[in-house]
Amino acid sequence: MSEIGQESTFEKAKRQDQESRKSFDGVKTIGVKVSLSQDKSLKSLYYPGKGGLILDIHGGGFCFKSVLDNDVYCSYLNKLTGYTVLNLDFTSSYIAPYPRQRDDILVETSSFYSSHPEMMGLPLTIVGHSSGGNLAASLTIDFPYPISALLLNYPFLDLAKDPANRPVIENAFPDFLLNDWINMYAPDKTKRTNPLVSPLYIGKDEAKFFPPTCITIAKNCRLQEDGRAFFDLLQNAKVPSKLFEIDDRHGFIERNMRNLFTSPDDEEVKKAKFVSDECFTWLSNNLRK
Repeated sequence: MSEIGQESTFEKAKRQDQESRKSFDGVKTIGVKVSLSQDKSLKSLYYPGKGGLILDIHGGGFCFKSVLDNDVYCSYLNKLTGYTVLNLDFTSSYIAPYPRQRDDILVETSSFYSSHPEMMGLPLTIVGHSSGGNLAASLTIDFPYPISALLLNYPFLDLAKDPANRPVIENAFPDFLLNDWINMYAPDKTKRTNPLVSPLYIGKDEAKFFPPTCITIAKNCRLQEDGRAFFDLLQNAKVPSKLFEIDDRHGFIERNMRNLFTSPDDEEVKKAKFVSDECFTWLSNNLRK
């Protein structure tokens, strides 16, 4: 899983997850800390609003990162749209593979609606980043609540594809890391072409039921083919969809938006904010009624 003498992906994911959860209660956040599952180790962040709901699913290869990484981004979406935002936590794949992560998000969403019945029927937007984009697209296939719009930022949608067959890009994810993410999340190779694991394998009949979808891809990212192919799939299914191709590296939105309040005039921050604004302008104009 890594070169000899180095920390393996599994070990690193375990260490970072445990450190993050141990320190979580002592970290000051913009969002309100909430537990929406019987698993009290899962802690999401809640940004109150009205008129609609946004579910945000962070990236990190299904095993890294946490809701803290998207705290500023979700706070910004809350202010931008006025909508309530849920920055959702889920179990790391080093603990349990697919479908645990999907199940966590379904339980948390149902719990939120149960305690906030006034939100039922309001526009629902799901946002996913990288592996979170995989979860967002996967959930859209069979989500029990109507979805008004979908935003996928540099989504990782094809887990059946051999990373060695992806474009070679300097300073991008190495093959071994992509393989580790795939093996930890979907250890059963026979499931990797299941659309719930690899949404890029949905058929046209399934795709036509998708809501209006905005996709951003980073041109210096080895996953860019997934986002571009998914956009083509939605276009062929006559689903309103928009593709933004940005000359940047994977993760540029969350990576730079976290500095929004401390370095608002930084050019990289301004670019991430501009792309976020453009995506939500398009989505707001194309919400499924």
